[in-house]
Amino acid sequence: MDVRPSALVVTILISGVSACASAPEVKGDRVTTLAQAREDYLVGLTALKEGDYLTARERLQKVARGPSYIAYTPLARLRLADALMLEEKYEEAAEAYRSFTQTALGDPNLHYAHFRLAEATVRSMPADFFLLPPADRKDQRPVRAAIKALDEFLTRFPDSPYVLEAQQMRDRMVRIAGSFEMEVAHFYRTRDRPQGAARRLERLVRDIPATGRLEEVRAALIEALAAAGDVEALESECARYRERFPVGRRKVRVLCASAGRDGIPGRADGSSDSRR
Repeated sequence: MDVRPSALVVTILISGVSACASAPEVKGDRVTTLAQAREDYLVGLTALKEGDYLTARERLQKVARGPSYIAYTPLARLRLADALMLEEKYEEAAEAYRSFTQTALGDPNLHYAHFRLAEATVRSMPADFFLLPPADRKDQRPVRAAIKALDEFLTRFPDSPYVLEAQQMRDRMVRIAGSFEMEVAHFYRTRDRPQGAARRLERLVRDIPATGRLEEVRAALIEALAAAGDVEALESECARYRERFPVGRRKVRVLCASAGRDGIPGRADGSSDSRR
């Protein structure tokens, strides 16, 4: 995934380059005029693109410490966060983007910062996390944090050019969260604890509503409710399943038909499982 400074930010920069200021005045290492800020910012941006992160940080930090009324001050803060992303310091990058989102509420690049915050949260997970089987992804806190950040971005900035990329990341995180909880539910089922399996899946759908759009999650919940003998909850869940998945899985249709016909959930044989 490309994490270079966005074309949108470069466009904003170019459109503001014509702004003029008096001769530069520098107090210590703090920039106090637009012209000096512009010069340092452009040098820092060039160094960033060339991978010279030391020079980029030196120039951009000078600009970032400048007065808030100078347009390049918030841009420099974003580029410093970008530098951390490019150096694969994802946790630090996430904090830098988060700081920007909390202090630059009216900035036109706020959507960019929120997107990169979500992306940095995803990338901060251990490299081997996504290679593990679902049952071994026991620490789901990073996954849920990423989903929360991505949902916030998608809700607040539906017109951002990064929406499609964010949706793809969110869908992947949602499937990871769903696959883990389905493994836990399966474990409960193998230990003859269908009520525990059902409660676990119900909590998943409540906490992460997007998982409710996954047919495998809904199917697993229906099987758990059927095994638990929870007729009322089963009928409600079957109604939701039929509405969202008109064709649906044959095993699930049989369970729902049985519950609707007899008022008693049943299975053709005790070995069927929505995971198969």
